[in-house]
Amino acid sequence: MRRAAAALLAILTLFLPVLADGEASARGPEDFVAEIMEGGYGFSEANYAVGFMSLYDGETWFHNADEYFKVASVYKLPLNMYFYELENAGELAPDDIVGGVSLEQAHLFSLEFSNNEISERMLDYLGGYAQYKRDILKYIGNAAEDVTDEYYYDNAFTAEMVLNILSYLNAHSDEFEEQLEHMLAAQPDQYLKSGALGVPIAQKYGYERYDGVLHVAVAGIVYAEEPFLLTILTRGSYAAVDAMGELCDAFAEWEAGRAAALRAEAEALE
Repeated sequence: MRRAAAALLAILTLFLPVLADGEASARGPEDFVAEIMEGGYGFSEANYAVGFMSLYDGETWFHNADEYFKVASVYKLPLNMYFYELENAGELAPDDIVGGVSLEQAHLFSLEFSNNEISERMLDYLGGYAQYKRDILKYIGNAAEDVTDEYYYDNAFTAEMVLNILSYLNAHSDEFEEQLEHMLAAQPDQYLKSGALGVPIAQKYGYERYDGVLHVAVAGIVYAEEPFLLTILTRGSYAAVDAMGELCDAFAEWEAGRAAALRAEAEALE
């Protein structure tokens, strides 16, 4: 038994990130998130939220999970999902006119180019912003149990809500193939794609000033070696655009090592 335990420990050590001096490191998001956001880009602890989910085993990690943040154009992520579901149900067709253009064009302009005018007309088609927020409650999962007036009447979500939206999108990806194609094409080399990872990322991004304060937000499915979901919501600095890429890279490295260690552990116990 001792030999088996020692062998398992040796295997797991192989998958830990290694520092320059050769010592194994178990650094996780509780270390690198603050290092990047606060140490590298000057955000205060209260001015950003992060939500991560592994697509290997469903592991989640949050910073400020339940705090409401203005999300700018990220609201267009569930907005388009809802319209695609109306199409899938036969209630709308791609060539139907919504907001002065075909629905097919509306998806393109809303998701890839983040066109505000067309997206706002899509909201109007549903009956306005508060009705839209009611329509998408199923996407935010358990977080729907704790929504406040801020949810219904402001362009605000929590990191938990956005991560649940991404989880729904990924779990039903066969129903949202066109939406994912638009998100894969959106903003090359920016936001989650601004790092060095170089893998496909389906993202919805946004930035906008509210009462003079800049809010930058992103939500995406990262198709790395070990795929994962990631949302980052910020206020106060456009530098968030670069921080998002660094965080994405760091989560990818951590998740690759974590998943490999879990696989090695499972194999060693067989």
